[in-house]
Amino acid sequence: MQIVDIDFCGIEDLDVLYAVECACFASPWKRYMLESDLQDLGGVVYLKAVAGGGIIAGYGVLSRNDRDSHLQNLAVLPEYRRLGVASQLMIGFDEISEEWGCMRMCLEVRVSNKIARDFYAKIGFSYHSISIGYYADGEDALNLTAKIPLRVGESLG
Repeated sequence: MQIVDIDFCGIEDLDVLYAVECACFASPWKRYMLESDLQDLGGVVYLKAVAGGGIIAGYGVLSRNDRDSHLQNLAVLPEYRRLGVASQLMIGFDEISEEWGCMRMCLEVRVSNKIARDFYAKIGFSYHSISIGYYADGEDALNLTAKIPLRVGESLG
């Protein structure tokens, strides 16, 4: 069951995306970073998950480096978690990665974020390396990679 529509973000979404970012993370991205990305037409792709009433329930950010895509961020409002929103966003990013001709997707995830780590493992990501002190608060990040296409359709089952 699809509870959200996936669409591209524009600069008009900035305030809501920043609010989602702040609701989801103890150390959110700075507003100016989001604004800069949304104004750059070639650097990154932002997708939003729009629920009933036009509510942006989550969003994500994807970039490309040669034959790899890089999931830079994935944020889903707490009240929309475990409903398939992240999976739907990842389906969109998987399709974009395939269109770009990418062979794999990579991402970083907090060592302490077991729920996210389990989600990524379920859709095909595996451990690649660790980045010590990656986050601003000093927490380490696990660097994960997955072959494109992801197993994300299976996670909706």
